[in-house]
Amino acid sequence: MVVSDVKVQVFTDFDGTVSLDDTGLLLIDDHRSLGPARRQELDHMILHGTKTYKDATQEMWDAVHISWDEAWAEYLDKCRIDPGFPDFYEYCREHSFPVTIVSSGLYPVVSKVMANFFGEKAKEIEIVANNGEINDREWKIIWHDDSPFGNDKSKTLTKARALASPDTIFVFCGDGVSDISAARHADVLFARKNCHLETYCMKHGIPFVPFETFKEVELVVTKLVNKQSVIEKDPNTGFSKVVDSQ
Repeated sequence: MVVSDVKVQVFTDFDGTVSLDDTGLLLIDDHRSLGPARRQELDHMILHGTKTYKDATQEMWDAVHISWDEAWAEYLDKCRIDPGFPDFYEYCREHSFPVTIVSSGLYPVVSKVMANFFGEKAKEIEIVANNGEINDREWKIIWHDDSPFGNDKSKTLTKARALASPDTIFVFCGDGVSDISAARHADVLFARKNCHLETYCMKHGIPFVPFETFKEVELVVTKLVNKQSVIEKDPNTGFSKVVDSQ
């Protein structure tokens, strides 16, 4: 274990961020379920504010008609993890930096994918997600909260911030629309390149670090821990960004 006087807490989305495959879309786009055409229409509604994320996603999961065993045999057992995430997680473990997955997906799916890759270590990673019930070919999403997101990720960060020391650096990694609420609450925001979160941040002037693999996330965090970089907060906007130390 490495003792560091720089404190860090890491929060990350799962689908499209830790997992390169979106576990929900694999099932929703299946020909026995909603299919990609209607799903893309709903995605468009979310992005343009004509339908809430929660309402659109509710329609998506209501239309999934695949058994649990089929879902794993045909799709979920083949999910890929970002190749840089295992090493980044080990780095965080060595430094006693907690890592929390904050997901708009279903806990039974996310937890099983994590267990497939990390075995017993997966139990060390807290997962804050929606729950789900699967009966035969019917999937029911049980929302984590009553927000328009179904799982307002900013609430997880706000709760952790209240319990952390003021100098703790909060890191958030994401890729999509469901990560928008958390984006404004991170000291260091990583947005996967060429995805909706990056587009949103560019449009609204929110500082972020683009990334393609968690190896890049690890490099930035390492520089912060080694004090080669620091967090600089804009007093006008309240947003933070990473700058090299003078």
